[in-house]
Amino acid sequence: MVRKKKTENDWFKIEKVFYKTEPKKIEIFLKGMVKNPALVGLEGFELNENSSDVLLFQQAKALPAGSVLLKFKVEVSENKDWIRKIGTTHKWIRIALRNDNEQITHLQTEITIHESDKRQFRKDLSLDAEGETIRLDGRDWRLVSDVDRMDQALLQYVPKSESLLFWNEMLSIHVYKVRASSPSEIYSLLESGKKKECANVLWDLESERSGKISYSWEHSGCGKQSASSQVSKLYRGEFGIYNIRYDRRGKIGQEDKKRWSELLDLLPSKLE
Repeated sequence: MVRKKKTENDWFKIEKVFYKTEPKKIEIFLKGMVKNPALVGLEGFELNENSSDVLLFQQAKALPAGSVLLKFKVEVSENKDWIRKIGTTHKWIRIALRNDNEQITHLQTEITIHESDKRQFRKDLSLDAEGETIRLDGRDWRLVSDVDRMDQALLQYVPKSESLLFWNEMLSIHVYKVRASSPSEIYSLLESGKKKECANVLWDLESERSGKISYSWEHSGCGKQSASSQVSKLYRGEFGIYNIRYDRRGKIGQEDKKRWSELLDLLPSKLE
């Protein structure tokens, strides 16, 4: 569904909508300009794609003309899933305004809550991040790095006994936030880049069907890099081209390679 911002009319101007937290408490703020002195109330809704809109806040009293900063408490029990989800969150907020003649008008805007803010929210609200630990192959893997930029996002997991600096195995979810490119174009760039970086790499295209490319590579050592192997899945997903991969220091045997290829097909559903 395509939504359009409408942040101002003859009654009101939305300047900013934002969340703040304190220990055990979350609040939403509405900053704006009241242009119609006959306003007697407003309601704020979060717009959802596949379900009814959710009432976030309401005020049933007159609003004086001029600048306002309104603060409302949000019930954490009903609004915590998006805070737990790792990565940037985008929300559409609709404001319903009512005047003293019972006429109603609507405005709507999009707000962005970055992962850096959500980390503080989780700390204040004592919430665990969704996907911070996953169990995939009989072991627990913990998140050691997450990057969310305009052009790409990257989550990296290692077994609980390992660290980002000293790892032997790593799971990665890499999202290229592009719409024009196809998985095959990204695949060609990855292959040519790796072969340029490491001339002795053994690259294997295992399958390409239903829009998903399965491939693997290994090398016995490249420059200062020790021997390494990778099993990967490349496909178009909700936010762009996904590269789901398993890396290991050293060689991956054929049985392990097959097992990890099957496990990687399960990984996205583990994070939904």
